[in-house]
Amino acid sequence: MAKNWSKVKDLARELGITSHRIIDRCRTEGFPVQNSITRLHPELERSIRKWFATGDAGKETNSAEDH
Repeated sequence: MAKNWSKVKDLARELGITSHRIIDRCRTEGFPVQNSITRLHPELERSIRKWFATGDAGKETNSAEDH
């Protein structure tokens, strides 16, 4: 696995949200995220950042275009 893949918990801390929110959203979108120490592929990490971008953190959007 690549060294630069972030863990869910680290990304959640950076974004100021809970790991649970990221895990729930990933599962809703069809990504197999198991827990807070799951490492995220860089493309999935970019999508997560878009989903929870500043000002949009409370909004749940249809992100089919983000994949």
